[in-house]
Amino acid sequence: MDSPAFLLVFFLLPMFLCFPGGAPDLEADRAALLAFQAAVGRGELSWDASTTPCSWVGVKCDGGRVTGIRLPATRLVGQIPAGTLGNLTALQVVSLRLNALSGPLPPDLVGCKELRIVFLQGNRFSGEIPAGLFSLDKLVLLNLAINSFTGGISPGFNNLTHLETLYLERNQLSGEIPDLDLPKLVQFNVSFNPLNGSIPAGLRRMSSDAFLGTGLCGVPLGACSPTREKSKLSGGAIAGIAIGAVVGFLIVAFLLVILCRRGGGSKRAAKAEAPRKSAEAPRMSAASEMALRGSGAVGNENGLPAEAVYLSRYGKSLVYLKPGEKVYDLEDLLRASAEVLGKGTTGTTYKAMLETGMVVAVKRLKDFNLPEEEFREKVKAIGAMDHQNLVPLHAFYCSKDEKLLVYDYIPMGSLSSILHGESSSFSYSVFMFFF
Repeated sequence: MDSPAFLLVFFLLPMFLCFPGGAPDLEADRAALLAFQAAVGRGELSWDASTTPCSWVGVKCDGGRVTGIRLPATRLVGQIPAGTLGNLTALQVVSLRLNALSGPLPPDLVGCKELRIVFLQGNRFSGEIPAGLFSLDKLVLLNLAINSFTGGISPGFNNLTHLETLYLERNQLSGEIPDLDLPKLVQFNVSFNPLNGSIPAGLRRMSSDAFLGTGLCGVPLGACSPTREKSKLSGGAIAGIAIGAVVGFLIVAFLLVILCRRGGGSKRAAKAEAPRKSAEAPRMSAASEMALRGSGAVGNENGLPAEAVYLSRYGKSLVYLKPGEKVYDLEDLLRASAEVLGKGTTGTTYKAMLETGMVVAVKRLKDFNLPEEEFREKVKAIGAMDHQNLVPLHAFYCSKDEKLLVYDYIPMGSLSSILHGESSSFSYSVFMFFF
């Protein structure tokens, strides 16, 4: 063996390995994205395989690598296979919200060590939240809301020490919430999951809206009932309870038979009157309920209930700007309790709490004299925008005299408080408005 040549190779090989392989890495990113397009794009993603992926719609590159995918409400359908997103090792931001993606999250997401922001809400993902997700310790924002995830909330979330936002509402997560210690967490929601037990100490600083529709108790909800020790019953006591239950059931059944016989005449009269009452009922539903709501709603002439009474006479409906499931309609909005968030030169903004517990922001425009068709075109153009500093616009209502815009409700305070009083949360607000 030629000793000088061997030594030359020995010393130069590590130097070649240290140089970044930009082109091969970008080619690997292209292959992963094309596999993603073939699996869930279904003709909706018009990516040209002959061009660089950095020029594709919804794809962002930095330093010759794919670092961002933003494809909200683009009609993606199906299950994300392994070997697609997980191979994008430089990925930092992924937004696939409001699509029809299903199945479990791809297990190879663990390879995306640079991930910071993940928006997957409004899809059909199922199964347990994969444990590999808890190794992505750079995550700042994770939104898995409005899916079908099952299982419990893992203590592995404690590994995400940089997490500022965690949204898990409207899934099928069950059991107790573990003791989560996430000091940077400022936004949290597990509403409408079959959870139970006491809210852990690390989450008691959150608003009660974060725990609606669950079996949880403790601060900030009502106090938990004291634990009762279960007494052991003897066989005789159990037999006595069973006999008493049977006797009580027979007595109640006997009384019901007597009451039914005596009330036969009045029951027939009630049946004859029922069709007339049911025919009158729809006239009272939306208008009367909104007009009579007193608690939690605004009662003056500028309040949302008065406008809802007016709108209910016209029979129009909300126009949704994004495809996907419509979790509420105009009648749900009319029945919502509302409070004024603020007034400006363009109109008044309300916080509307729907009967399902969902909260939206409603903007009532004033002095808007645009023709209806031109107004609809402008609103649809706004709804198509997907930017860091914009709150998503979901729907709008338009009639001759009333125009409403329905947005996500962002409980971050006013612009004045962000600019002058709560500077620590400003950067996070920008993140929320971006998506």
